[in-house]
Amino acid sequence: MSLSRNFRITGPLCRGAYSQRRAASNLPAPTFTAVKFVKEDVESVMGELPDFNFYEMKDPTPNPFKDVAMDTCVLPAEPTTKAVAPKMSFSKLENGLKIASIDKQGLTSSIGLYVHGGSRFETAGSFGAAGMIELMGYKSTAHLSNLRTLKTFEQLGATISVKAGRETVSYTADILREYVPFAVPLLIGNVLFPRLLPWEVKAATKEVEKAKKALEADVDAYVASLLASTAFLNNTVGLKPTVKSLDNFTADTIRSYMLDHFAPERMAIVGINVDHAELSKWTMRSFAEYNAIPMKKRPDTKPAYTGGDCRIEASGPCTIALGFEGVPDSSEDKAAVMVIEALLGAGSQSLCGKAGIAAEASATFYSDTGLFSITGTCEASKAGDYISTLATVLKSTPAAGDVAKAKAYAKSLLALRCEDKSYLVDSLASSLIASNTCGSAADLMKAIDGVSDIAGAAKKIFGSKPTVVAYGDVYNVPHYSAIEAALK
Repeated sequence: MSLSRNFRITGPLCRGAYSQRRAASNLPAPTFTAVKFVKEDVESVMGELPDFNFYEMKDPTPNPFKDVAMDTCVLPAEPTTKAVAPKMSFSKLENGLKIASIDKQGLTSSIGLYVHGGSRFETAGSFGAAGMIELMGYKSTAHLSNLRTLKTFEQLGATISVKAGRETVSYTADILREYVPFAVPLLIGNVLFPRLLPWEVKAATKEVEKAKKALEADVDAYVASLLASTAFLNNTVGLKPTVKSLDNFTADTIRSYMLDHFAPERMAIVGINVDHAELSKWTMRSFAEYNAIPMKKRPDTKPAYTGGDCRIEASGPCTIALGFEGVPDSSEDKAAVMVIEALLGAGSQSLCGKAGIAAEASATFYSDTGLFSITGTCEASKAGDYISTLATVLKSTPAAGDVAKAKAYAKSLLALRCEDKSYLVDSLASSLIASNTCGSAADLMKAIDGVSDIAGAAKKIFGSKPTVVAYGDVYNVPHYSAIEAALK
């Protein structure tokens, strides 16, 4: 029975009793099927690859459907494909690399190779290494040059990207599902045998300023980056995944960082619209003949949430973001936080919308902490009123009907996001790496229905010291101490 009908709030949104017990995930942990390394004949393996000619140049041929009407079927026979319900499958290589997939029978696959080696693990000697690795993505490897790699993906019709985050570095590709056997080794080549040629490293340094300007041009992304860096000042997830110094941008810095953090035990490869057996087989083959980076112990540094204040003067309206310490991906309060996110920022029917302010709530889950933020834009002269109204909303008691609507919205938003292959790849890989849990959308929806202590979860979040980031025309934004007092 859904608990939303019996929901009861014992106090305001920011108050109420909350158990301080250690949180544990209420989502299931996956069961992995072991994948053994197998010595195979190279010719037999190559024979399994789909037909593909890198240098193929075809002569133009007449269009066979030139005079065919639009309402005429051109298929030689009716398709006989049988619909199969998608399911999550998991396996693990002998070296510890995790593999997950969901086959929704789509024609286009999304594949992502994720490494738990983001900017949070940087030290004084490797500041900016994660950002350097991002700029060196898909460069020359032991088997292919940078040009050959890019032209191969182009010929295959693939869309590729590499992104350095605060916890992970990811290499992703969207490609026709029959070409997955090509894409998997090309992705893994980035972490298994990159050449890091001096001239390619030097050329990549020219992209640093472009990346910085691109981030600053996207106000929402820039404010979100500033918020995380201010909330966890100078530690762990507060370290920005950007290049700090061009003098440190060398092949030795990158190679040393990869040797410290890019072991297969810290990796996960995830595929959507792929056959799990095929994904596992080609992942195994990509590692079978090579010595992967050995696992190195690294300091278990706990994140220190600091809160704080950051203001950037710029042209345009005033964008204000309030941040609070959230919960980790493995927390049993994850579903409750998702409901609070929907409760505060679900459009005109949200608590913020009803109060007359346009704000968006967002929850970020890391492996051992989290960040909850509320971001909005207002006229510079009304910044004080915006803060006052938002503080009133956060201290209010939501009606049971609003909570029920928020649960429904949280589930519908989750279902909508799950239609995006890129979101599925990112969320599955992040959960596998961050918490070793990987519940399905149905599992998470069930957890959302079972949320009963909104007040407790809200107290844990909004009881933390606030983080304030203001960008734009910030002259009328209240002093940090005034904002902190208003939220109490």
